[in-house]
Amino acid sequence: MMGRQSGQMSMLVLDFTELIPDHHLLRKISQAISFDFIYEILKPYYPANGRPSVDPVSMFKMLLVGYLYGIKSERRLVQEVQLNIAYRWFCGFELADKIPDHSTFSKTRLRKWDESQLFQQVFLEIIRRCVKNGLIDGKELAADGTYLPANVSKDSWIDTEIETELSMQSYLDRLDEELSQQPGFKKPPAKMVKKCRTTSKTDPDSGCINHGKKSGIGYLMEMTVDRKYGIITGVDVYPANEKESLLVLRHLDRQIQNGIPMQNIALDRGYDTGTVHRGLELLGITGYIPAIQFSNSPEKYGFYYLCPHTRFAGQKNNLYNGKG
Repeated sequence: MMGRQSGQMSMLVLDFTELIPDHHLLRKISQAISFDFIYEILKPYYPANGRPSVDPVSMFKMLLVGYLYGIKSERRLVQEVQLNIAYRWFCGFELADKIPDHSTFSKTRLRKWDESQLFQQVFLEIIRRCVKNGLIDGKELAADGTYLPANVSKDSWIDTEIETELSMQSYLDRLDEELSQQPGFKKPPAKMVKKCRTTSKTDPDSGCINHGKKSGIGYLMEMTVDRKYGIITGVDVYPANEKESLLVLRHLDRQIQNGIPMQNIALDRGYDTGTVHRGLELLGITGYIPAIQFSNSPEKYGFYYLCPHTRFAGQKNNLYNGKG
């Protein structure tokens, strides 16, 4: 006998939680992290009276769903959350609840969230929780920079003239202070100079990439990863005309200020400068950096470095010496 749906409506009491498999990614995230701290971050940006807004935690979770499942359009994201039971449950919407309109979503994200630096605050809070729960221990870290092309047309590239102060390069405040205390130090006089910078009319924060075979307009992203579980501990983005070795010390110092432990870190040879080595010492970090191999090195002529701490008694105080 052929079966056929009756088409009649029925009343049903339903618990969303029972419909989500235990192994589902969103269930795992929900069990591990509570995003209620977002209410405290955004509290100063919402008035105490008036009509209640859309729940900011639900909207943030919607963005997280979009990132995790590759949904790049806000219009499509609203549609997917409306239709997908797992998405609805994770974002805190009941079956009869209306999903926020994409225009409301965009306005909230661009106004309140950008003003409050919500995304940065949430990232830092999650990292602090990872440290607290032993997922990050700082015993083995790695940091590196990568150039990201800006999503702009080549027709938008422009050369702009900017006025900047000509001064000594600053790697780290503690390093600058130490240098200023050296005998004979003289701070260079302030001098304003005009420089030409290539950027984009539609993305003026970007800079010109000039790194080996890479070229164009974009950004330099500096990132650090804790190797225990592969968790990213810090991300900073700069215009692409900056230099990695000039930025890495401040990048690491910001993470230390956020409570991230750092003991040993691996960097590539692009960071092999005396300033970076000294800066790591001041930060209390042991750096592992391959030395730059120069074609005309002192070793080629029979010289080698004799460490003062391992020098035998009676040897002459000479760092470069051709004898054993």
